[in-house]
Amino acid sequence: MGVYKIPLRFTAGSFKFSELGRVENCECLELDYDDEYQMITYNAPMYGSEVRIYTVPRELMPNALSAVYGSDGVLGKVEFSEGERKRLFYIRYKNIAASESGVLKFIKEQADIISKEIIGKKQTLSRLFIEYFYDGEAVDIAAETATAEETQAVIDYYKGDITAADNYGNFNNRIPIDLEALGVMLMCTNGDFRSKLFYKAVETFTERIKNRVLDKIGKTEDFKFISEEYD
Repeated sequence: MGVYKIPLRFTAGSFKFSELGRVENCECLELDYDDEYQMITYNAPMYGSEVRIYTVPRELMPNALSAVYGSDGVLGKVEFSEGERKRLFYIRYKNIAASESGVLKFIKEQADIISKEIIGKKQTLSRLFIEYFYDGEAVDIAAETATAEETQAVIDYYKGDITAADNYGNFNNRIPIDLEALGVMLMCTNGDFRSKLFYKAVETFTERIKNRVLDKIGKTEDFKFISEEYD
């Protein structure tokens, strides 16, 4: 167990945790690290939401943490470097409009990455699914593809039931967005706005994939684009 304090105000710039020095008697983001479960919890400034970050390698704590401060010296985000991957652990949104703008910008970027991956496979698709879920903490938005061969295999498995081909759960080609980052973004905004913002993100992601992918892939005659929430 350990509590790692990151000042909410500091010099403008990006700093490794070790460069922040000893922190005493100041407003801080307090990251409570559970060494046994390799999990960080903290209360987000402004809104007080409890944020949980899972699978944080103990051998990298706390040296992999870095804090980014804006020109006004206010903490803008906290990141965690894990190999070549940079994970978002905290982000500051000064108001609801800023959180909406930031989340939708992120969703568009993720949709563009996934669109390129789908197009790059150069497959003829029978189904393209968008699947999503949100319960106030756990979050999921993903695309899933199915070729004609994969679709027929599912129909055969279910003894000719063609409706089985419209169930994304029967396929295994998920391409999720960066779910951890989206979860952090949502937990760092106004609690009354989170659900609305999530569904706006889903709508944005769905339309972005549709507009960028459908005209650039091969499609079977019975092709379907299906967007569905699961529980």
